[in-house]
Amino acid sequence: MTIHLDSDDIGRLCDEQIAFDAAEMALKAQRAGEEQLPPRIDVNVPTGFLRVMPAALGEYMGAKVMTVSRGVGNRYLLLVYVQETGELLATLDASEVTRLRTAATTALAGQLLHPGEVTRLGLVGTGFEAESHLRAFTRLWPLNEVRVFSTSAERRTEFARRMTAELGIDVIAVDDVSEACSTATVTVLCTKATTPVVDGSVFAPGGVVLSIGSTRPDLRELDVTTFGRARAVVVDDPVQVMAESGDVVAAVHAGMIGAESLISMAQWSHDSLNGGAGRDLLVFKSVGTAAQDLALGAVLIDSAREQGLGREIGEITELKGMMKTTLRGSA
Repeated sequence: MTIHLDSDDIGRLCDEQIAFDAAEMALKAQRAGEEQLPPRIDVNVPTGFLRVMPAALGEYMGAKVMTVSRGVGNRYLLLVYVQETGELLATLDASEVTRLRTAATTALAGQLLHPGEVTRLGLVGTGFEAESHLRAFTRLWPLNEVRVFSTSAERRTEFARRMTAELGIDVIAVDDVSEACSTATVTVLCTKATTPVVDGSVFAPGGVVLSIGSTRPDLRELDVTTFGRARAVVVDDPVQVMAESGDVVAAVHAGMIGAESLISMAQWSHDSLNGGAGRDLLVFKSVGTAAQDLALGAVLIDSAREQGLGREIGEITELKGMMKTTLRGSA
């Protein structure tokens, strides 16, 4: 039987630690060669686009479907199947899944690139992704100061007040993006900008830059200077990042990095560092993958069945014709 998990169910079932554990599970499966990640399919329409993202991971397979309607917003649906039988286990309203796994994957990348403790974080952006990422990093590292910038003074001030109260750390709104980036060991960028939001020369020497914006070719978050300083560019999936990230495409075209130099999280080690002159940053770029969604979705489905959450929606994908008869007859 298929169940449906809505955003309320997912909120009850998941927190930052569960999402982080699922991100580690996805990375482990990728390293073991248990992941298949075909190219995404985009269908452009006059009002936006439809995106289908198929994947297989471990014993599961499925797809995330995303719609973007200009002036309306985004919707996400995750379909999770069992590979062995083709059974549709669940459908999930994947807005929460996307938010949680994005922050968890970035936190995992932060741990890979900076294995030690971090006490000072720079944050660019004050939307729901910024909130999720700050919560995830507060669990990961003993942060005592976060400097946050966004283009709206009102939004960054309110964000700083609210997150300071929630997390019990000093979240300080700053008036210039360089104040957030120039002294931070790690800087996290979570924007929907169409032009770069920071001059890459201002990042702290030897810093780690974690960027999750620019998930379409028409978006930009990091400038080419940032990539010119990169000792390594680590990504969740090189093929998808090269196809989707406007930041990376621009850096490749500018000759700052080569497409072949992108390193997947599964292949990353500190032995991968480029020792070239002027290269001192470690950069992570993410566009998200359906395999990451599948990993978290599978964990949530198991928990939902244990806790009796979710709505039974029946066998909505019945077997066809002779195959259905044959399998039932052999039971």
